[in-house]
Amino acid sequence: MASQLLAVKLLGSSFSLKSDENLDYLKEVVAYYQKKVEETGQSLTTGDPLKMALLAGILVTDELLKERKKNPQGFSPPEAEEAERITRSLIEKIDSILI
Repeated sequence: MASQLLAVKLLGSSFSLKSDENLDYLKEVVAYYQKKVEETGQSLTTGDPLKMALLAGILVTDELLKERKKNPQGFSPPEAEEAERITRSLIEKIDSILI
């Protein structure tokens, strides 16, 4: 699949994500994260975007770890490979945006 760009506006910042992932899937990932950021912002007394983003990331990680504990055997080998591929791809995208 050819690389695609997705314009994202989050916490007052605009940027583009370049991905080989399906564009609809990438939109779903961003929408989920935006929802978590909004939920986090509602519980904070400060509107600090960095704190909101960090806390949302921690909440998403918490959800992931709880799901992993439900299935102690973890992913099947094909699932693990796909999860690793997606994770590496997302890390590369984040690194390219932040650098």
